Amino acid sequence: MSTVQLDHEILGKTVGSSVNISDSGMLLLLDALVQQAFPSEATIKLCLLDSISPEIAFTGRVVRNTEDGLAVRLLAYEFRGDVYSLSELRRQWFVSQSDLSS
Repeated sequence: MSTVQLDHEILGKTVGSSVNISDSGMLLLLDALVQQAFPSEATIKLCLLDSISPEIAFTGRVVRNTEDGLAVRLLAYEFRGDVYSLSELRRQWFVSQSDLSS
């Protein structure tokens, strides 16, 4: 589990926990009242606060809001004011992994 900060233009900022992170999204647990306020298809910003790089902000879209949690599809990420595709993040990760194994 990782601590996640969500930011929505109307609902503001809140903190929750990721319970499942995949290649294209994540399932988040939030306070039940806060979670209910997030509409389907809402665009949100997410920061993984426990990450080695918490300053990376992901843009995501709510795809499902159930009692299991808030399912968010990741669309892009922002680092130091520049926006990148998720494929660039994967490329960077693979480069860093190959550097570690060299």
